[in-house]
Amino acid sequence: MKNKKFIHCFSVILRAATLFSKFALVIMLAKLIPGGDVGLYGLLSAAIGYAIFIVGFEFYTYSTREMIAYPREQWGWMLKNQIVLTISVYIMFLPLLYFLYYLGILPVGTEFWFIALLIVEYVSQEINRVLITGRNYLLASIILFLRQGIWCWVVVAIMLMMPSLRNVYTVLIVWLVASGAACIIGGIYIFQFTHKYKGQGINWQWIKKGLKLSLPMLMAALAIRGIFTFDRFAIKDIGGLDVLGAYVFFASMASAVQSFLDTIVISFAFPELSKLAAEKKHEEFWITFKRFLLKTFFMSIFLCICCWLSGLIVLHWLNNQIYDRSYSLFIFLIFSTLIYCLSLIPHLGLYALREDTVIIKSQVVSLIVFIGAIIISIMLEELYMVMVGMILSFSVLLLWKSIMLFSKRKILCAE
Repeated sequence: MKNKKFIHCFSVILRAATLFSKFALVIMLAKLIPGGDVGLYGLLSAAIGYAIFIVGFEFYTYSTREMIAYPREQWGWMLKNQIVLTISVYIMFLPLLYFLYYLGILPVGTEFWFIALLIVEYVSQEINRVLITGRNYLLASIILFLRQGIWCWVVVAIMLMMPSLRNVYTVLIVWLVASGAACIIGGIYIFQFTHKYKGQGINWQWIKKGLKLSLPMLMAALAIRGIFTFDRFAIKDIGGLDVLGAYVFFASMASAVQSFLDTIVISFAFPELSKLAAEKKHEEFWITFKRFLLKTFFMSIFLCICCWLSGLIVLHWLNNQIYDRSYSLFIFLIFSTLIYCLSLIPHLGLYALREDTVIIKSQVVSLIVFIGAIIISIMLEELYMVMVGMILSFSVLLLWKSIMLFSKRKILCAE
């Protein structure tokens, strides 16, 4: 029992350290390297993060449920099928990658970094999921810290000791090495308990079934992540890499609000809400949901205020005109983050009640609203129209999901 508590506490500490490391990295990059390099790093990070959804197809939502039903020694054939699917998607994805560079969406010269980092990030992320499914939480947390946490401090140390290496390529090299190491360590561990069981060969029916079930989740994920990705491309197109660098810096600070909210409130509330919904204990569900609503509402406001105050302190420390001139973007980002965090309240209720169709429709429509705003902003060359579009799209999410959850509540209460 004590050992389990230690593993749980240590895992939580590692995850918190990972969040802090990513946050600290962006602040130090803003201090140590040119704004354009910060912008390029943010652009590649966003593009890689979005591409992972495409090549991964959210297939893990199906494969992990399948793995739970089998002993882990028999997971090998499922992982083999998932690898075949991923390679197939990568082959189809390559022509699209060419157009990303041909159309100037991604800067020429970053092709190697994009492809290499996409591969190691996707593989290490899937390894993490397999480890969590196998309840090896400690190793999963260690690998997460290796691929997203500790390398941030290595980058900062290198740049402080060797000023000549203060550029974006130092970041990309260390990031690639760390994620590659995470793949090797996690891969060796998984191989040890899966390689003996041969199982069946490539099962296209199993893959087809998984794609059918995971496709709706992919649509929802691509829609919501699209808002957090396409904004960067629009900012780059209108303001250039320097302005994008400031935007990436402010967006990283604002995203910390979401991360802390998820860690402090949402991750604890979801299991309980999901359990009550599954057991059809509607009265208890709504009582628990009301507590969750109040916690999330006040915590979101508190975290946004903390983010704003922290931003003022960091801006004073940076003493950089690029970031000072773009301060108004920070205010817009905090406001849009607050609306998004509030939209998570009805989202979690709908998700616990398994109203997936409502979630998918609302997120797709909100993305369409945002893309419309981006098109207008590029045509008018108006930077702040991107921010207005983000606020509008998150407002659509909040209102749509709130109305649908309220309607669902009336139906359940009438039963």
